[in-house]
Amino acid sequence: MAKRNFYIILTALIGLIIIGLLIWYFVLKPKEAAAPSAGIDFTVPGQAKREINLKVISEGPVISLWQNNSSILFYDFSGQLWQLNEGELKPTSSGQAPIENLSAIIWPKIVSPDGKKVVYQKNNGLFTSDLSGKNQKTLMSDLKLKDVILKWPNINNIALASKPSGLAAGSLWFLDIRNSNIRKIIGDFFGLEVLFSPDGGSLIYSYVDQNGRDLRLAIYKNGNQKIISNVSTLVDKCAWAKDLINIYCAVPKSWPDFAILPDDYYKNTFSTNDDIWKINTETGEKTLIFEYIGNISNLAVSNDESHIFFILKENQFLYKLNIK
Repeated sequence: MAKRNFYIILTALIGLIIIGLLIWYFVLKPKEAAAPSAGIDFTVPGQAKREINLKVISEGPVISLWQNNSSILFYDFSGQLWQLNEGELKPTSSGQAPIENLSAIIWPKIVSPDGKKVVYQKNNGLFTSDLSGKNQKTLMSDLKLKDVILKWPNINNIALASKPSGLAAGSLWFLDIRNSNIRKIIGDFFGLEVLFSPDGGSLIYSYVDQNGRDLRLAIYKNGNQKIISNVSTLVDKCAWAKDLINIYCAVPKSWPDFAILPDDYYKNTFSTNDDIWKINTETGEKTLIFEYIGNISNLAVSNDESHIFFILKENQFLYKLNIK
């Protein structure tokens, strides 16, 4: 009897060990982090499964992205400037020294229309410098407008927009760098964000109601304002085409009912699943380019409109999507 009890206990222990190993393997075993994919398989409802030609451009997270003619430039988190030229597969270092005291600078740094200088805030001042951070020039030592977003739409004017919040009205001003005069362009929009056309002559802007909801997109041109109907997205998810007429926007399938926009979006309170649309700002015509591309921002469109660059908010990597 004792021998029989021994085998029963032994069998039970072996069973428990096997169960424990299975639980560890399928539940508790640490998972390896997946590297960014060079291509995405996805399914569009009603269409056959296909592969998008999507390539990872950066080797790590990106802080700031902008377009200069046919080149894409971006800073990584070490302050190094990278450049991807038209037709090239990989970016190359600009050869300039990384920007020092990266944490003290309020990002993004904004590049001048000629691509030679940047403007940025540091402490309470407003400065310009070359791309390497050298030859710094003070525009304003005591900036009265607090929490502003900078743009550089044309060679003589730097734009200052209120930090967007769905619970506060914001405005857009121009600072003339020749004489430091400031004038108001548009104002009193809750959650106001703006995106200038490449020539600086027009802009699109997004805004919400006083409750941080009912997100809308509009265009400002020649002193006139017009709503772009049936498009609910932020300008952070849009880019102008070279023709100065069309824009490409990542439009979320939906926004959470609880969200105060754009505040909760920038707090990463939620994630979106976006469709990419091409929108004619003159006629309002809309063309669907891709569905279910993920939560993307900081778009840039190639001059021939054959591909779109964007940052995937999930990992802050820079991607290139072929659309033709």
